[in-house]
Amino acid sequence: MRTILLASAALALAACGGEPATPVEPTVETPAAETPAADAGHGAMDGTMQAADAADDANTAETPDGYMFHTDTTKVEAVHLPAGAWTVTPVDATQVEIVSAADETMGDGAVHHVVKVKPLVRDVIAKVTFDRREGTDAAAAPVETRTVNFMVH
Repeated sequence: MRTILLASAALALAACGGEPATPVEPTVETPAAETPAADAGHGAMDGTMQAADAADDANTAETPDGYMFHTDTTKVEAVHLPAGAWTVTPVDATQVEIVSAADETMGDGAVHHVVKVKPLVRDVIAKVTFDRREGTDAAAAPVETRTVNFMVH
C-alpha cells in the first residue's frame, strides 16, 4: 500500500513541476490558431498527467497532507482520511464543491472517512483543508490538519 502511495506521489511531483522523471522527446507545437479554446491555461492532460490521474482514481489509501489530485470538472475525487470528526474547508469555495463525507469500509476492512470533492472551474490548483478534532466540539483546536490540492485541467 505504501508503495502505491509513494509511486502516486512521485508521479504527481514529476507531472507538476521540477525535473521530469524521464527525458522528454521534443514535440511539435500546434500553431495558436489551431489550438482549441478549451486547452487554454493548463490545457488538456498529457500522458504523464493522465497516468497520475488514473493512479489517484484507483487509490484507496489514506490521502497524505500535500497530495495533488490531477482532475477535471467532469470528475468527483475521493479524499481518504482516517475515521474521525473532520471539518472540510475549501480555500476558495468557487473552485470546488464538497459533495459528500462519510465513513466507508475499504476492501481490506479499514474504515476511512471519505470526502467527495468536485472541481468547479478549470485551470486552477484548488486547495482544501481538512481539520480533525477530538470529539464533536467544533471550537476545539484541531489535532491534525491536512491540505489537499486539486490541479484542475
